[in-house]
Amino acid sequence: MSLDIHGINLAGLRNTFRPDEELKLVLKRHWIVYLYLGLYVFFLIVSSIMLLAYQSSIFSFIPGDIFSVFLIIYWSVYLLFLYITWANNELDLFVITDQRIRGIEQISFLNRTISECSLDDVKEVNAQTKGLLENLLNFGTVSMHTASENSNFIMHFAPSPIDNASIIRNVIQDNKAKKKEQTTTL
Repeated sequence: MSLDIHGINLAGLRNTFRPDEELKLVLKRHWIVYLYLGLYVFFLIVSSIMLLAYQSSIFSFIPGDIFSVFLIIYWSVYLLFLYITWANNELDLFVITDQRIRGIEQISFLNRTISECSLDDVKEVNAQTKGLLENLLNFGTVSMHTASENSNFIMHFAPSPIDNASIIRNVIQDNKAKKKEQTTTL
């Protein structure tokens, strides 16, 4: 079974799959999050150019060496912010198999949550797109609510939310039909 889906190498998860478990869907964030990161980079460049252009008039009381140190610190902090934002978006994913759902969510830098639930525990799967941009570019929110209060799976900026929610519902229905068939044959 190949565990390289949509450029995501899931070889590390191979050991956590049950022997008879089959991968059905891997849900990652939509590419629009990278466009937002690009806008942040654009702001960094424009703001740096503006600071350099107005250094002699607005910041004339600050010596050039200190201003250069300030600019280096500004770039360092901003690039760190960009890296953390990228990591938070890149490392979020849902892995849906024919038996369970695993949500891997990067909350913040060095703070990751991995949630898992059986498909039997999923009570509802919802998809939401709101606004012109989400509808034009086909991204939105996919949420799965479980019987437990603590393990609801929500992914913002999910690609094709309506289609992916439908796929997840079909996987859940197939799982329930398979279990029903197993109980009737016993």
